[in-house]
Amino acid sequence: MTRPYRLAFIGGSIESIAGYPHAVAARMDHRFSIDAGAFSTQPAVNRATAAAWGVERLYDDWRAMLDAERGRIDAVVILLPTPLHAEALAAVRAQSIPAVCEKPLVATPDEMASFRADFDPQREFVVVTNNYSGYQMVRELRQRIRDGELGAIHAVQVDMPQESFLRPPKSVKYPQPWRLSDGPVPMISLDLGTHCYHLADFLLAQRPDRVWCDQSRISKYGVIDDVRIRCRYPSGASGDLWLSKVALGHRNGLAVAVHGDRAAATWVQAEPELLRIAYPDGTRRTLDRGGEMHLQQPRHYNRMTPGHPSGFIEAFANLYADIADSLDRFRRGEPYITDYCYGVDQAHESLSFFADARRAADTGLWLER
Repeated sequence: MTRPYRLAFIGGSIESIAGYPHAVAARMDHRFSIDAGAFSTQPAVNRATAAAWGVERLYDDWRAMLDAERGRIDAVVILLPTPLHAEALAAVRAQSIPAVCEKPLVATPDEMASFRADFDPQREFVVVTNNYSGYQMVRELRQRIRDGELGAIHAVQVDMPQESFLRPPKSVKYPQPWRLSDGPVPMISLDLGTHCYHLADFLLAQRPDRVWCDQSRISKYGVIDDVRIRCRYPSGASGDLWLSKVALGHRNGLAVAVHGDRAAATWVQAEPELLRIAYPDGTRRTLDRGGEMHLQQPRHYNRMTPGHPSGFIEAFANLYADIADSLDRFRRGEPYITDYCYGVDQAHESLSFFADARRAADTGLWLER
């Protein structure tokens, strides 16, 4: 495209958690503009968001926006609460507009089955924003696994502990009511678990065939708020996922560890530009993006020279650059799901995994998938 892709936002107000990072990341590399929006059902918040984002075409109702904006926009970004995704996706698909949806795609296995029943990736563009795989050093780790530097992988661990149900963040109205209700898949698995699953899938390119799960209710809210999952992969590797909203001391303790027979690697979001690798001879290396990378480095990985740290928003912007590339492919009639841009199949497998994990937790037994 010789001009930026034109976006319309459904949800994502200045009072939401998702709005600001999406608004900034989408426009960081000038691949997208935000041309229209229905950001909030609260008129004052809706107007304030449009003013903050510099959006002139503002709508009180997102359905009216879809009708009015067809032909004027290139894609819709869905940033509604998770239980409302299915309805918005159905309306966007009915207008034949490409959709960029905040994770998870939908909330229940039944919604996913209904979505997939007539989904055609050759004529429909739907991608999901799992933004943590946008970090350059996470991508570097993936490449080093592919290149065999870690050897045969025997374990992966992804942790995402937070303290938000015991010590809510003061910067947002939290927890939102929709986060306090569990369906067939617990809300914590939809909210945090899908990120953990995505990262394990992104790094290993394997999908678990066995799962065991333990779930707890610790906070005053009465929903599942601490989940520990163990899984096995077809290669024999084991996986451990820990997601929690009752882990005091953890603001967002996202961390990844991958263990192979030639090396082990760890990455922690609090130090996003560092990748640590340990070898059998006792050598330990700490890599940053100023060193020799295995991964080809496009310009947007170095918006600032090494030593000027890249973080969460830049990782999100990397994903939006990938989405723009995928929209280019879609417009050329080419497959648009790539190594870095995930769609319906991965969203389905993630939801299926956590539905199976809940069943395993109910029985206390390993479940074959």
